[in-house]
Amino acid sequence: MKIYIYFTILLIASSLIVNWFFPAYAWRITKELKQELAVKEAAVKANPNDAVTQFDLAVTYAYTNHLIDGMKTISRIPELNPKFKNQAIATYVEEVTAKPADWRLRFRLAFAYYFNDMKTLAIKEFENVLKLDPYNVWAYGYIALIYGEMGEVDKAIAKTRAGLTIDSNVAALHLLLGEGYIKKGDSWGGWKERLEAVRLKSLGF
Repeated sequence: MKIYIYFTILLIASSLIVNWFFPAYAWRITKELKQELAVKEAAVKANPNDAVTQFDLAVTYAYTNHLIDGMKTISRIPELNPKFKNQAIATYVEEVTAKPADWRLRFRLAFAYYFNDMKTLAIKEFENVLKLDPYNVWAYGYIALIYGEMGEVDKAIAKTRAGLTIDSNVAALHLLLGEGYIKKGDSWGGWKERLEAVRLKSLGF
């Protein structure tokens, strides 16, 4: 027990030292994304019973670090329109075909595949996002999440690490990595990553 306390203190102290001398440059929402988010929220407020606008907002939340809000929003969709899940694929395939270089549309298509349990296609579409936007840490995170759900833990860990090489201060990625380590039997590594996720989240990352 004492050794765990010692390592906890050491880890926290190390984190504080690193943050003091090397300030964190974590992912931050851009002005453009803030404006996009405001537009999507306004659309839902104006038409709260429309499944399309709810889905649009939920996916926007997904790539603007509002993960809990995204899950709450998307949970309303089946009640609003039980058929939307199936309709979404056709809708976003058409939109992506018309605008193949728009990573936001590909993000939406990836989620449409995911919520129809087409996980391999969802991963492929998130990979397409990365071809268009190689520094999109959220695409890495969702690929890792899906691999984890598929039981491919090594691939999930690899994708999470790849995202962290772009930005090591994304709390959600550290949490994913921690879950991966725990599934691999590395309790200490998992606990350490969870602690880092909590630390970063407390700093607003």
